[in-house]
Amino acid sequence: MTVPDLSPHALASLLAIAEHGSLSAAARSRGLTQPSITRQIQDLERQLKAVLVERTPQGAHLTPAGEILAEGAREVLSNLALLPERVRSLHGEVSGKVRLGTVDSIGIYVLPPLLSRFIQANPRIEVEVVCQSSPQLMAMILADELDVAVCTTEHPRLSSERLFQNPLMIAFPTNLPAKDVPTSMAELARRRIVTFAKGLTVRTLLDQAFAKAGLPFAPVMELANVEVIKAMVRSGLGLGIIPDGCIQGFELGSAPIRDLKVARTIRLLSRPQHHSLATDKMIEWLRKLRVP
Repeated sequence: MTVPDLSPHALASLLAIAEHGSLSAAARSRGLTQPSITRQIQDLERQLKAVLVERTPQGAHLTPAGEILAEGAREVLSNLALLPERVRSLHGEVSGKVRLGTVDSIGIYVLPPLLSRFIQANPRIEVEVVCQSSPQLMAMILADELDVAVCTTEHPRLSSERLFQNPLMIAFPTNLPAKDVPTSMAELARRRIVTFAKGLTVRTLLDQAFAKAGLPFAPVMELANVEVIKAMVRSGLGLGIIPDGCIQGFELGSAPIRDLKVARTIRLLSRPQHHSLATDKMIEWLRKLRVP
């Protein structure tokens, strides 16, 4: 097999142009000068006898030939980046970096003890953690900005594993008399509700459930963070609807709603291939969260 003499540095520069849309921005992202990145692209074009980048007054973009090369380059460079780690793994511990994303509630209540044990067991693996909404986490994996995420969304281009489900519960101040705690969706619809903002998974589940029941659902506060929701409930500003497991100790009371039969499904997302050994190790540990 004849191996083409294509520079991985030049391929990386081609991908940088595709990402940033100009030679100057691509050069800055690579720590190069613009003439250097121009020479790299010219060398590739000369070797392949094809125009790869089209320059315009607005910037630069890949030609169809450039897109074909970029698609293959992503796979080649991804595999190339894994080789040093795989060689070093023959001598013992796995090393490297894992970029982990999660939603706030899982980052607050579920992951800390698991990550603490993971880091103790794998001291040579550096773990970066990002908290964002599930759609943002999914987009970050697709853009190769994250390696793995624990969230609520799925995508056909990503590997998805179900970990567990969180039923939705009503949260209320501990001084609320038992007779004033609603037990049905109809009762809940008449109360001041504090819950998640539109577009977030829990809110979508609630909107669908109340619409299906033919009941109005108009929260007085629509928030993005479960801790802010709980703070509002503690202050007596309304009743919360949040996932089970987000209430710990005696900070708030909680109870199920008998006819609210919905739950948030927590999933493990990753790209279906080209995992580093460090990412594989993290996925192995995250699977310990799985509940049949």
